[in-house]
Amino acid sequence: MVVLWGCEKQSTAPVISKDAQQDLLAKRGAPITAGYTSGTDHGYFYSLYWEGGSANITFPNANQYPGNFQITYSNVNDVVGGKGWSTGAARTIGYNIGYLSGSYNFVGIYGWTTNPLIEYYVAEKGSMTGGTYVGTLSSDGHTYTVYKSQRVNAPSIIGTATFWQYKDTWGGAPTGQNGKVTMANHINYWKSRCGQGFGSFNYQIFALEAWGGKSGTINATVWQQ
Repeated sequence: MVVLWGCEKQSTAPVISKDAQQDLLAKRGAPITAGYTSGTDHGYFYSLYWEGGSANITFPNANQYPGNFQITYSNVNDVVGGKGWSTGAARTIGYNIGYLSGSYNFVGIYGWTTNPLIEYYVAEKGSMTGGTYVGTLSSDGHTYTVYKSQRVNAPSIIGTATFWQYKDTWGGAPTGQNGKVTMANHINYWKSRCGQGFGSFNYQIFALEAWGGKSGTINATVWQQ
């Protein structure tokens, strides 16, 4: 695959509290095996959470492409993970989904803000809908459908909390080709149309999420343009 990449040094400080990690391990109240790991690799932050089944994250091509990662998962109740930045920004994010097999629900930009606490998704493949329809957003040559929904007393990066989700879906990204997401366009739309504000950035990654017993593998690369 042909990719371009940018490499930025990331903070090694934890971005998720120990209490929040415990909440993540008890996500959706399921008394099953779960795990969470995060850290840095080749200057990029990575994060992986899973419950049920098994999942792991590796970096097989990161010596050549620092933003590269691979996640393999099997029979998971839920898995979400990827690679990016420990602190989000209104950056333009480049990506290449080099390989994607099995089943999944979402591939794209995933992140959090605090004060207010917001969980956000920009779906380049798959779909994240449900909740209140907000409208459509044109960005990077695509039309995204925008939804928002509220989660009450749910696991979050600060522990159990009530927060809003912003979910933008395009879903048509091909594999093996470079794509980009201009986050400033999405953030400005959320601020002006979603009505719940937008807080201080926590982590921001190019991620996969899958649930409902799914299995698969993704190998992808992310960079800042």
